[in-house]
Amino acid sequence: MSNPYGQDPYQQYPQYGAYPQGYPGMPMPPRNNGLAIASMCVSLGALITCYGALLIGPVGAILGHVALSQIKKAPQQQLGRGMALTGVIVGWALFGLWLLFIALIAIGAVTSSFETH
Repeated sequence: MSNPYGQDPYQQYPQYGAYPQGYPGMPMPPRNNGLAIASMCVSLGALITCYGALLIGPVGAILGHVALSQIKKAPQQQLGRGMALTGVIVGWALFGLWLLFIALIAIGAVTSSFETH
């Protein structure tokens, strides 16, 4: 008996996810680098925590350097250069400011001890 609708009701369909031969797959869209996001978050977190900048700032900066090198190796596959740069700049700037602050306190302590005697 033939089907009045013109289609075989028991027709085999390809498995889920199988594409016909010769069909090009979609290329993966570029994604944000996870270390770039972490670098920015850690460095900005160091900005919020005053004393954390001395220890956490370099961590964010180093994460940013690693992220920049990964992005440089695969620029079509990874995004986040701006976030990594933010982490590097903010991390090292905070660390440098804290070192300057500590140096000024040390210089002030030394000079004030000479003036009192």
